[in-house]
Amino acid sequence: MKNYFTKAFVIFCLFFIEQFMFFTSTQAQELPEQHKKLEFLLGEWESSSIDHTTGKKSMGHSSIQWILQKKWLQWKFTTQTEHGPLDVLTLINYYTEKAHYAFYSYNSFDNEPLPHFGNWLDSNTLRLKIISEEEEIWIDFRIKDKDNFEQIHTEISTSGKKIKKGTTHYIKIHTAYDKK
Repeated sequence: MKNYFTKAFVIFCLFFIEQFMFFTSTQAQELPEQHKKLEFLLGEWESSSIDHTTGKKSMGHSSIQWILQKKWLQWKFTTQTEHGPLDVLTLINYYTEKAHYAFYSYNSFDNEPLPHFGNWLDSNTLRLKIISEEEEIWIDFRIKDKDNFEQIHTEISTSGKKIKKGTTHYIKIHTAYDKK
């Protein structure tokens, strides 16, 4: 009988330890410094864009919040295009092992995600690069202040020439997703 209680006690202790570890692992944890640098994106935004090659202008709406226990940012963007509505879902993270930020964008027109990677050039500019066999594109996020930033798309030609493709200005309209 003593052996039965010992086994039962050990099983109870193991169960308790497992539950405690699960509970503490799911609690809000201090964000790594690289994640904190992305907090300027949190909230809801209205945007206005201009395509520098065609002169076309468009408006959009973004909603950006932490997901998956603040390990990823989720950016939902919607706009109207000449081809119909465009919805974009972007997942954002910092990869410690590779020491860079990763943005994975999915949209309602393409079947493949568009990955782009990069780092901060200075305290106000995050540069991401999209590199394929055909082209290299830079996307610079420039913080203007806590309530607005801009996104600049630049294509790098095979000769190294920088061609500004588009600019989007974001104005914060709601801070519901800001850190609490």
